[in-house]
Amino acid sequence: MPARPATARGVTVTLAAATALALTVPLAAAAPTDALVPATGYSVAAAGDLPLLTDPFLQSPTTTGVTVAWMTEFPGSRHVVLTGDGVDDLSEAQLATVAFRGRPPAGIRVHRAASAPLSRAVEDSASQLPAASRPAAADGIVAREVHRHEAAVRGVRGDTPYRVVSAQGSDYAASATYTLAPAAGRDEGQRVLLTSDHQAMVNTPANLQVAAQTVGDLDAVFFAGDLVNQPDRASEWFDDTRGSAFFPVLQGHAGRVATDGRTYVGAPIIQNAPVYPAVGNHEVQGRVDGMTSIGTSYNSPVPREVAEAAYAEVAAEVNPTDDPAVREQWLEDNSFSSRTYEEIFTLPESRTGGETYYATTVGNIRLISLYSTRIWRGTANQADPAARTASSRYQESAASLDDPMAQGHGEFVFEAIDRGSEQYEWLQAELASPEFRRAEHTVVILHEGPQGLGDNVGPAFADPVRIEETNADGEVVGVRYEYPLEDNVLLTDLQPLLTEAGVDLVYNGHSHLWNRFRTEGGTNFLESSNTGNSYGAYHPLSGRSRHVPGAPWDASQYVAQGNPGGLEPIVPTVAPLRAEDGTPLPFLWGNQYAAFTLLDSEAGEVTTWVYDLTDPDAGAWVLDRFELG
Repeated sequence: MPARPATARGVTVTLAAATALALTVPLAAAAPTDALVPATGYSVAAAGDLPLLTDPFLQSPTTTGVTVAWMTEFPGSRHVVLTGDGVDDLSEAQLATVAFRGRPPAGIRVHRAASAPLSRAVEDSASQLPAASRPAAADGIVAREVHRHEAAVRGVRGDTPYRVVSAQGSDYAASATYTLAPAAGRDEGQRVLLTSDHQAMVNTPANLQVAAQTVGDLDAVFFAGDLVNQPDRASEWFDDTRGSAFFPVLQGHAGRVATDGRTYVGAPIIQNAPVYPAVGNHEVQGRVDGMTSIGTSYNSPVPREVAEAAYAEVAAEVNPTDDPAVREQWLEDNSFSSRTYEEIFTLPESRTGGETYYATTVGNIRLISLYSTRIWRGTANQADPAARTASSRYQESAASLDDPMAQGHGEFVFEAIDRGSEQYEWLQAELASPEFRRAEHTVVILHEGPQGLGDNVGPAFADPVRIEETNADGEVVGVRYEYPLEDNVLLTDLQPLLTEAGVDLVYNGHSHLWNRFRTEGGTNFLESSNTGNSYGAYHPLSGRSRHVPGAPWDASQYVAQGNPGGLEPIVPTVAPLRAEDGTPLPFLWGNQYAAFTLLDSEAGEVTTWVYDLTDPDAGAWVLDRFELG
């Protein structure tokens, strides 16, 4: 087990300094057990007889306002956002008046919200729900009613208190009071939480709670993918009974016992600061047509071109009028989709990728979010084709050879990012844009990056090379896949584009560890996804090795230890963990650690803290700090 540093820890921010936080239950981590009270003095109490499925959260601020969104399990008759200095003082009678179309008190503005149901929200017998509301296994995949409400709040200046109200019949629900603001000025520094890979993990609430206590106010969250595990499962977003669903964790309403035996609630962050995510592999749901469980569906994506070939064979039956909408829906239901992710968030859009990849300006930061991910599959590799009982990244099962729609097709890439692709050409144009060139700091977030010591950095990020194995009669008896290192498009195409443009920071997730690299030109590559669970570091100092398939696969194309991207890992600059012989480790991994990172763009520096769940009273310490540019 690596040794913790004995000195040079960061200072945990005191309760009084951790402003803008309002937890409704006592804290159970290294901070005092008093509830954190927001510096504004706003109430932490909701009102009304109906429950909200989420608190409001902020999206896509503009120079004159911001989008406010929230979820309910009822369609409602009226949904509004209230803004103004008096919203916190409204009585329940006044809130009810506004809910039922009455005139608001003087000084309060009402912003009407549009509503729409989530089209693919579902549950099944594996959902972590109370037994009374959990579907039976015989019911298969069951639709769940979730409604999203969104209001564009305009005409605000500076920090403005707000709350949301939803009405249904003679009842209503009102949130507590939070703070919104228009977009920061182009030269204004930002305090940004860098995070990823929450996935309802056991220590994720601890990570976010201690992060908020430590760093204080935040202006934004940059999230490098894997928000949940199976994106169409509604409970993973809203109310997983384990207490670590996505929204409760980032809104301070979680409640999960971490591995240190203490209960953590997360922190109220995204009610007051917009979140900018990137698509991870866990935001992409697989085939839904004919599936009886969400897990099987998630693990069964099919490349779009394979689904198109299958559609051509059944088009006359399933779409006799050749309706383009019917065709598109069939293809989505029989390939893969990020629809739930896109319906939940209101993000900047690119012309070619919509919300799946985009660029925007956040204060003095130009942020680029890329769609860089693929399906993750296991490592089974049997040399004998007849012995292959399961499909994996390396092989197809023997039983699936006659049905392309039943095959896994290796770890195929969901959205092309290689030279000549739509995403690559859009990125080229963005990197040449005035908005990018005049930004003080430039940040790219993506789920899978070109550098790393983790397990998931392999195999090479390349289109799987399909090899059909035949018998003496020329019949196909097996299919296997190779991933040539020279075809890794993140290294051959993407990284040169980013480094030549002078990107300051490339932030990725996926492997659940901390490691950092830097090019000679000054581009930093950072993963800080050890949010309370880890998949290991594969480096000589860890003693761990990645899986390498045996013959007939070409073992030379698979890197057992070290960074396949070629850059040397950087030893943390402040207080690295150490090997038993005292050697500082150029990585952080382990389920006992929760790492969190702050980008302070005014200071031009990035700081990572670590919290040890085997010694929670010790608080967080600074692991690494570096300057941008």
